[in-house]
Amino acid sequence: MKKRILVLIDFSENSWTATRYAAYLAQTFNWSLQLLHSYSDSLKDKIDHHFEGVPPVSKKEKAEFGLNEWGRRVQQEFTDLTYETICLPGKLTETVSNLLFQNQYSFVVMGAKGGSKIKLTLLGSNTIALIKSCPIGILAVPLKMPKFRLKNVGMLTNFKDSEFDLLEGIKDNLSLEFNLDLLHVTEGYKPAHQQDVAQLKRKSAVMFPLSHINYVEKNAVYRLDYRMPIPSCVDYMVRSRAIDLLLVSYNQKSFFKQLFSRSLKKAIYQNLSIPTYFKRTAG
Repeated sequence: MKKRILVLIDFSENSWTATRYAAYLAQTFNWSLQLLHSYSDSLKDKIDHHFEGVPPVSKKEKAEFGLNEWGRRVQQEFTDLTYETICLPGKLTETVSNLLFQNQYSFVVMGAKGGSKIKLTLLGSNTIALIKSCPIGILAVPLKMPKFRLKNVGMLTNFKDSEFDLLEGIKDNLSLEFNLDLLHVTEGYKPAHQQDVAQLKRKSAVMFPLSHINYVEKNAVYRLDYRMPIPSCVDYMVRSRAIDLLLVSYNQKSFFKQLFSRSLKKAIYQNLSIPTYFKRTAG
């Protein structure tokens, strides 16, 4: 049975970039796409139609029309790609959860920031909830994504065993050779213990026979005259190492729970420079 990617659609340009990235993935690995749009009728829409004196157009009709047009747009650019559309009512997080329970997917892909001129569900408002609840993780794709490439993969690390579960899932799905950079952010000018670094690299090499495995470290600075907070450190390492895909594991006890705080939401989710895979881990 072909592996599938579930792509979350809100008809924004962010959503189209995510769709194209998912299509490139599917094309590379001979997978299929499922394009999902979740909608809900609002009381405000019904009131607006009443006072404007025009017959209401149901959200279902509008959503199905938009999704069919979206599918045709995909077919025009990716002529040999297998895809299907799913248009369902309800809350996006619950809809995704139900689909994941019923079907098997390699990835759930969405735009990093939602936005649309029409009154439909915005992915951006659901990003954190989906990342925290989705058992197979969310692959978030930024609007201004560079050309599709999958040679250098970076993983944020704090030397936790659960991070290897994240990497193992990626390696199983992306059945090709890639270089791996283990990216670590330090604070207080305290570098990581060399013993921890050596053990991390050794374990990575044993578990994942990749082309190259490197360790990269950057210190977060919060001085008045010079600031480089955690998101800036991550962005610096991503750019300097030419990372194509960033992996971030998340759990309530993790050092990286800071990445999910309200103050850093904009910097991480809405200003991603490359596709980033967020996955909740157990430990």
